[in-house]
Amino acid sequence: MGRSCLRWPDGKAWAMNASAPAQPPFPSRAGYLFTGVPLAFLLNSLLVARITPALWDPSNTIVKADIAVSPPYHGYHFLVMGVAAAALLLTAWIAYRRAARLRSDFAALWALLSCVPILGLGIALWLGTASDEDEAGQPGTSEKLAGQLVVPAFLCWFMIFGLTALAEKKLIPREINPYLSLSLLVILPLVTAGIAGFLSARASRTVSQSIGAAFLTLTAILTILGFAAMEGVICVLMAAPLVGLLGIVGALLGHWLATLTTRPAYQVQSAAWLAVIVCAVGESFTPPPPLEDAVSSEVVINATPAEVWKQLKDIRDLPAPTEPLFVFGVAHPLETYVVGEGGVGAARVCRLSTGDMPERISVWKPEQELKFIVLDTPAAMHEATFFGRDLDAPHLHSTYTSLEGGFHLEALPNGQTRLIGTSRYLLTITPATYWNVWTRHIVGQVQLRVMNHVKAKAEQR
Repeated sequence: MGRSCLRWPDGKAWAMNASAPAQPPFPSRAGYLFTGVPLAFLLNSLLVARITPALWDPSNTIVKADIAVSPPYHGYHFLVMGVAAAALLLTAWIAYRRAARLRSDFAALWALLSCVPILGLGIALWLGTASDEDEAGQPGTSEKLAGQLVVPAFLCWFMIFGLTALAEKKLIPREINPYLSLSLLVILPLVTAGIAGFLSARASRTVSQSIGAAFLTLTAILTILGFAAMEGVICVLMAAPLVGLLGIVGALLGHWLATLTTRPAYQVQSAAWLAVIVCAVGESFTPPPPLEDAVSSEVVINATPAEVWKQLKDIRDLPAPTEPLFVFGVAHPLETYVVGEGGVGAARVCRLSTGDMPERISVWKPEQELKFIVLDTPAAMHEATFFGRDLDAPHLHSTYTSLEGGFHLEALPNGQTRLIGTSRYLLTITPATYWNVWTRHIVGQVQLRVMNHVKAKAEQR
């Protein structure tokens, strides 16, 4: 540590001596714990589990290390590498500013070392635990607020972890589905953000700073869930918009509540967590009803219904997926075929990336209509974690159930055929309205993946 003078990129200089009041405003210890440390973990997980194995073994894919590589995957290699590059730059920049705030003469060196795999984690933890001289001993500082925010963050994570463990050990009936209940996916993040906003307001922070505190707390929770392999990359990304919205609402409510009551913070927090428990217990007795929906897609094929029908009976050699959700683990068809000659009651198999989905044909009208009932639905996805291995969480087997599907062929002028695919399903994850937006998009992509392949095959004849 030195007491010389450092110059920022904008040209402004600030003296590093005992009487110098000016210091880089960001990041404080609290700010670094919620930004620099998670970034360092993300960077290290990408470097250790994705980038480095691919460099040592060119046949290895960055996206999924346990499947063969085909050309469509290479574009996503660049996506992962782009994310890693952005994480590296941000990690180095935040580490530099943090080291400078700590009055280090070697800020640039610490910034470089923070990007070294494994070693960088140690540097990040050191920068996060080092004390800020200008904040030490002052009540109501960012350091004190960070310590207070650890409590709701820990309790939120503990509740999710506890109920997840119970679900995995099947100590709670699947039909209650507590891990995916409205209480845990809506009430819990809302309460966590509300407490963060409340504590921020009590520390004399502004409304925008209260929202920032809520965001940082929820981001830390999502990051921990990802690194603890309790949630995969896809689920974290899907949940992020909902959690972000709840963070804003909760922070505003918490900030407003702090202006209405003078009760101690521990009483407010106790009441808030008790409300979560009451909602979870109440919901276990009266779980929300599942949502049933149907999705249809259509394509126009330059072939007759007879030629299209021939392709519907046996759909094989589907190309490797290029859709981002499918590439990163969401279940998608690999092949589908009718067992035997077909007909009502015959078996049909749809082989998904997550397992076989057996079906029974309910309508068999050659060149007109094919419908089938789904007998069993495999996992909705194989989630890749931040560390490269697949995650097999209980909710992946219970949230989405395919009920039935089918194809309708409509003859068009000039020998064309309109092929319409329909799928009916049951969604048990809540809030169903939010998750159904994602589900409808995914089901539509599944239908188009199959029908476009049928179209390509039929038009080749």
